[in-house]
Amino acid sequence: MKIEIGESLCYSYLRHVKQCWLVQTNWKASEHWHKRLTDDELEEVFRSMRQTFDLGGSVFKGTKDCAQFLRQAEIDVVGVGQDGSVHAIEVAFHEAGLNYGGGVGNRVLKKLLRTLLILNAYHPEDTRLHIYFVSPKVHRAAQQPLEDIFARLQEEYPAITWRLFTNETFAEQMLTPTLELGESVADTTELFLRSAKLLKLGGIVDIKSWHRVGQSIPGIHRDAQAPISTNTDELYSAPVEMSRESEIPRLQLLVQPLMKTLLEDFPRLLSENDLTNLTDKNYCQNSLGLELGGFALLRRREDGREFSGHDRYYKKVYAGRYYVCSQWWRDSHFRNARSLQSFVLGLIRQNEGHPGTHALHEHWSSLKTFIENNQ
Repeated sequence: MKIEIGESLCYSYLRHVKQCWLVQTNWKASEHWHKRLTDDELEEVFRSMRQTFDLGGSVFKGTKDCAQFLRQAEIDVVGVGQDGSVHAIEVAFHEAGLNYGGGVGNRVLKKLLRTLLILNAYHPEDTRLHIYFVSPKVHRAAQQPLEDIFARLQEEYPAITWRLFTNETFAEQMLTPTLELGESVADTTELFLRSAKLLKLGGIVDIKSWHRVGQSIPGIHRDAQAPISTNTDELYSAPVEMSRESEIPRLQLLVQPLMKTLLEDFPRLLSENDLTNLTDKNYCQNSLGLELGGFALLRRREDGREFSGHDRYYKKVYAGRYYVCSQWWRDSHFRNARSLQSFVLGLIRQNEGHPGTHALHEHWSSLKTFIENNQ
């Protein structure tokens, strides 16, 4: 049987980092399963996808209908969380850098839309879906189209958690935490972790003192050389070194998953007083240091999304109560990321021992990576 090391890594990541109790690689649906949506309903969803994402015909190309689209569906790794959520990962490991014939953006978008459609076909409507695209080495020319795609997907399907792990994000949010937790795993079927332990036995890698993994992986560039620490005071007080190589990605890709964590996944991380403050534009600007064009981070549903005839908040209603501000201008990205990082750190410290702090650590790490690359 062919072994894909990228899929093995994702398998271990879902098991130990995301704590999925059931994980399968190369997942395919059975033609004998009962679908939640009828064939006509699925066809309508497929037509809507084409109208939204493929008016030029470069994404779906020769795919004629939904039935043909789904017959081609295979998800690299799927996991079911202890809370019933579903995590679906598409992974591409190209040593020379991510490259697909016909364009990276078109190929990845097609994979992600097919993954979404197949999951919607069989899972209950209220299932929390997390869809990832993972690639350890992506050149700058391909990175920006991927970020644009994920921003569009998050806007079009706000109920889904969309995750893009490439380059530094791949290293910090997937590879490093998997290696750290895998140190205590004694399952011989997890080939990625077994290979890491073999490297350790050979004296090549010491996982316990694992340094910023990017400096050891071709194509992943790091400037700072400090080891990753599990001590929060040490971690958060460490100086941040910046790289000027990357173009500024969209901060929205980090903001919306953070708000989902705070408002829906772990709502008790925020008190009612916190929520009131976040709907106050003066508090958001003066206390949090957010630059959102004079708008508050959150807006109550009854107050609507519009201001002076223009939408200033995303259309998704979080927890049935709040809209999240959409005014994340690129000129303010760096300052806003620093402000959000401080905000998340404060929540981690005031919620010590809460199960949601693990997710907050992930968001803090994402913001830290953003800041390091975008001064």
